[in-house]
Amino acid sequence: MSSSLPSSTPSLSASTQPSNLSTPAPGTPASPASSAICTRQHALYCFDVLVAHFQKRDPMPPPFDNANESFALFATWNTTQGRRASGKPALRGCIGNFSPMPLAKGLREYALVSALEDHRFSPVREDEIPYLSCSVSLLTPFIPIPDPLSWTPGEHGIHLTFPSPTSNSRRTLSATYLPEICPEQGWTKEETVISAIHKAGYRGKVVVGDDIWNSLKVKVYGSVKAGCTYSEYTRFIQAE
Repeated sequence: MSSSLPSSTPSLSASTQPSNLSTPAPGTPASPASSAICTRQHALYCFDVLVAHFQKRDPMPPPFDNANESFALFATWNTTQGRRASGKPALRGCIGNFSPMPLAKGLREYALVSALEDHRFSPVREDEIPYLSCSVSLLTPFIPIPDPLSWTPGEHGIHLTFPSPTSNSRRTLSATYLPEICPEQGWTKEETVISAIHKAGYRGKVVVGDDIWNSLKVKVYGSVKAGCTYSEYTRFIQAE
C-alpha cells in the first residue's frame, strides 16, 4: 500500500477560531476562556504523521501558527472498515494527555500513540489508513465543581477521581469523558458519571449519594475539536 499513500508534504495554514464553547445553563460552570485554535489542518497533520510512520520518512514541518503553544490534547481515530450496524464510524483509537505540551510535539506523539498503542484495539495497519478519519481535541483548563452533576452535556468534559474502595489500597482511581461522549452515547449526566466510575476501574454498584458517589472529586473542562477524513487528506496533498 505504500505506493498509494501521498508522500508530499505541503504547507498548511490555520485560520478558524473555535466555536463550540457556549454559554452554560444556569447553575453550571462557564467553560474557561481559551485561546485554542483547532482546525482541520491539525488533523491533516496527524494523518501525515501516521502516513510518514509507514513510509519511514519525516512528517511535514509543523505548519500551524500555534505549533509552539502548549495544550492538553487528545487524538482520535475512527474507521469505516467493518462499519457498525448503526452505520456510524467505529472508534479505532483515542489517547491523549492532560498535561499541556507544545502542540506540534503533542500531535506527533499522540497521532501515533492513539493509532498504534491504544490497548483496547490492535495497532492500526497501513492498509487500514484509507478507511480512517482523525479528530484532534484541544482541552481548556480544568474547573473543580462541588456537585458531580453540575455540568452541561456537550459543553463540558468531566474528569473524576476517587479513592479506591479496596481496604488495603491507597490508590486513586480516575477517568474522563470528552464533552461529546455524553450526547453521542445518549446518556444522562448521572449515567455518564457512573460509567466514568466504572471506566476508572470500580466494578461495584453505584447510586447517587452512596459512599463512592460522595467521595468523587470532579472537574470539568471544555474542548475545541476539528477533524478530517483520509480522502480529504489525499485531496489536500494532490492540490498542492
